[in-house]
Amino acid sequence: MFCYPFPVKLKPSQAKFLETSKQSFIQFEGKKIACFSWGSGPQTILCLHGWQSQSYRWKKFVEAFDKEKYTVIAIDAPAHGKSEGQIFNVPIYARLIELLLETYSVTYILAHSLGAFATMCLFYEKPELAVKKVALLGTPGEATEFVDEYARVLKTLLRVKANLKSYFAEYAGLDPSYYSTIRFAPSQTSQALIIHDTGDKEAPYAHAVRVNQLWPNSELITTNGLGHKLRDISVVNDVVRFLD
Repeated sequence: MFCYPFPVKLKPSQAKFLETSKQSFIQFEGKKIACFSWGSGPQTILCLHGWQSQSYRWKKFVEAFDKEKYTVIAIDAPAHGKSEGQIFNVPIYARLIELLLETYSVTYILAHSLGAFATMCLFYEKPELAVKKVALLGTPGEATEFVDEYARVLKTLLRVKANLKSYFAEYAGLDPSYYSTIRFAPSQTSQALIIHDTGDKEAPYAHAVRVNQLWPNSELITTNGLGHKLRDISVVNDVVRFLD
C-alpha cells in the first residue's frame, strides 16, 4: 500500500552532511522522530520532505540560509530516515506538523510534495496554526490521484481500486476527495511561494496554477525541465529571496 514507504539507506556523503547538524528526537504517537537543526537565528524555518525522502534533501537550502538570521530544522517523517514507524500518510503528517509547530515556535515552513500537501491540509483544518510564510515545492493536487496512480501502475481491477478508496475512507474517516489542494487553497492565510515544474509527472502542474488562483496571497514560480524533485540552485535562490 502507498501508506508503507520503502526504507532508503543513506549514502556516506549524505550521512556526513547530517552530522553537521544538532540531532535530537521528539516523541510522536509512541514513535521517535529524528530532528536536525542548523544555525541559531531568531527566525525558525521548518523543512518537511515528501514521500520516500529524508532530511538530506534540504542540503542546498541549509547551506544557503544565513545561520545567524535563521534556525533551520529538518525532520525525518515517520517511517523515513532515522525516524521510527512503518505507516505514513497525510493525516499522520498533518498531526506531526502540528506538534512540530508547538515544539519549535516555527516562523516559516519549507515543504516538498507530500510535506506541502499535509501543510495545506493542517492549515485548512486549523487556520489558527498558520505560519507567516510557506514555500511549497511540487505540491500534489488530489488524494484521489494517489489512488488512481497506484491502481494504474499495478494494473489493478476496478473492484480493487474501489476497495482502496473504501480503505482510505475507513482509515481517515473521510472520502479521498476531501484531501484536495483546490479545497484547501481559498482559506489559506499564510503568504505563499508555490514552485512547480510544467513537466512534473507525479503532481500535475495544472493544480499549482489553480491553487495560485485560489490562494489569496500567493506567488507562483513555474520551472521547466526540473521535474517533481525541483533540484536546482534557482529554486534555492527563489526560496531564500522569499523568506528574506
